[in-house]
Amino acid sequence: MSSTKKTNTTYQKKIEEIYQYYMSYGFDHSVEEIAAKMGIAKKTFFNRYHSKENSAKLSFDLWMRNIAGRVRARQAACNNVVEALVVFMAEMQVIAAEETSYYTFAAERNLMMDVKAPFAKIVMEALQTGKQHYQIWESLNITTYTTFFLFNVFHYVIDKKLDGDMIRYLLMPAMNERGMELMEFVIGSMEDA
Repeated sequence: MSSTKKTNTTYQKKIEEIYQYYMSYGFDHSVEEIAAKMGIAKKTFFNRYHSKENSAKLSFDLWMRNIAGRVRARQAACNNVVEALVVFMAEMQVIAAEETSYYTFAAERNLMMDVKAPFAKIVMEALQTGKQHYQIWESLNITTYTTFFLFNVFHYVIDKKLDGDMIRYLLMPAMNERGMELMEFVIGSMEDA
């Protein structure tokens, strides 16, 4: 193994360690508390992460990549844009409930709604695919709709039951006639399950 690969692997392991710390204990701790809980010296913490803000950013970026990978993996089995967007909503509900420290960190800073963030890219990719398959309006401004969709997901959908009315409210503005038929089919399938 080359020295560069070994260095990158060691660095990634250190990012994984701070990621696990924040996942378990949250972000509201001093550097002294974090270092003590991780079993390292305060100086070692600064050598590894440079600052508390940088350690939070590094771990948050890893969390976003992990979530994006998980959502994309689930969306790979979807047959249409409606299923892909419903999977996205359901996954966001899971992270809000199970990965609370990261979700709260991101929500307080509006990091999940940034159109350059991985979550927005996932939504935009699904919408672009929907456009290519004639499921959403050809004239839909994907960036504007993504902002609307993410705002509603992160402010209203997270703590509510994902039902037909919620899905219709969020997806109806984007769906053309074919998309509406798919939406009703997906909603019907959910209600039958």
